[in-house]
Amino acid sequence: MDFKQLHTFAVVARERSFTRASTLLSYAQSSVSTQIQALEHELGAPLFDRIGRSVQLTDIGRKALPLVHDLLQIESELRSIAKGDGQPSGTLIVGAPESLIAYRLPPALTAFHRCYPDVHLEFRTGGCAEHRVALARGEIDVALLLEQGVPSPGLAFKALPPERIVLVGHPKLRPGDLKGDTVSLLEASVLLLVEASKGGTSYREVFEQQLVRMGVRIHRSMEFSSVEAVKQCAMAGLGIALLPEIAVGEELKAGKLVQISWNDLAIPSFLAWREGRWMSEAIRRWMECVLTYAYHIELASGERSQATRATDSSAPFSWGPHD
Repeated sequence: MDFKQLHTFAVVARERSFTRASTLLSYAQSSVSTQIQALEHELGAPLFDRIGRSVQLTDIGRKALPLVHDLLQIESELRSIAKGDGQPSGTLIVGAPESLIAYRLPPALTAFHRCYPDVHLEFRTGGCAEHRVALARGEIDVALLLEQGVPSPGLAFKALPPERIVLVGHPKLRPGDLKGDTVSLLEASVLLLVEASKGGTSYREVFEQQLVRMGVRIHRSMEFSSVEAVKQCAMAGLGIALLPEIAVGEELKAGKLVQISWNDLAIPSFLAWREGRWMSEAIRRWMECVLTYAYHIELASGERSQATRATDSSAPFSWGPHD
């Protein structure tokens, strides 16, 4: 067993295809197959079920994958130590909703890249339910979750400030213009939404539950895969949009959108990772930058690295399971 085989296993598991894995790794497909067979022989158990041209992880493979990702992180850290610069390196895979990547994380990204240029950050968008599954499988290293409730068992997390969710529309769509209340406006307008997630309780699901409880009937709605598309359509006067306040803050200040009165809606957010996993220096430093620069959470002086030492702080901080 060697790191080359483990890396190949991780790529095949992610791609669910020997062909795509061989292309990404620049190996002959026969070489990929040979490496996987050698790994399976050494472990004494099959890691994949071959189904036609696709492959699926066996139960053993699913259990092995998170441990393999940990080993690959350790390998990356060992190489960094061997280089003698002591700087984090390697690839860090982060899952997060599009709205947080676009509007919450840029200050943290800037600080992190400035201090740790040898770490390659890779982002995966999608629903929080998908990110929870990916964390448990070891397919991503850390995730930002924006949903009602706490993360699933088996995940460790740091609670973050909640995100306010608002209804916004073109200035001409003020409820007063229709001589009615917000309910009347909602029922008369097109509701612009980000497409529903699967298996989670996103801000859209929480809002729709409120509508049901209040007996509000939405007659027309449109779904989009992009937060930015929803916002642009609202600014064009197409309808009323449900979005995180952070995504529309500038437009509200500039008068391009107006906030429409509604029940206060604040959705919990979390920084989550697989409980018990080995935490590389790159993961720790990334989390630190997110807390300091994206959420302005102060860290104790002993927890701060070069990226955050300029911030005075006295609040204690640790990477406990449910901090």
